[in-house]
Amino acid sequence: MVKGVNKTVIEVNNTGSKVFDRVVFYVSPGYSNLSQKNLNRAIKNFTMQIDDSVPKRKMSLRQKYALRRRVIIAAVVGLISIVGITMAIIL
Repeated sequence: MVKGVNKTVIEVNNTGSKVFDRVVFYVSPGYSNLSQKNLNRAIKNFTMQIDDSVPKRKMSLRQKYALRRRVIIAAVVGLISIVGITMAIIL
């Protein structure tokens, strides 16, 4: 909860982060006189540190098998179409 009227609030809609879509920062009163450039730098560092600390999502075994199946099906369909085009050209 924010109390008082003299709070500096920064809302970032386009964070450039993989984790956050939107972030709201409440700047401490002692740092509210920082330049816009320094505030932007602090925001970017904060969101990027969080991105680096979040573990990458691993695929489950079921997802790996499904991906492998799709690749095999695509390869077979491609091979069949190449054979069909070759047969059409020969005949």
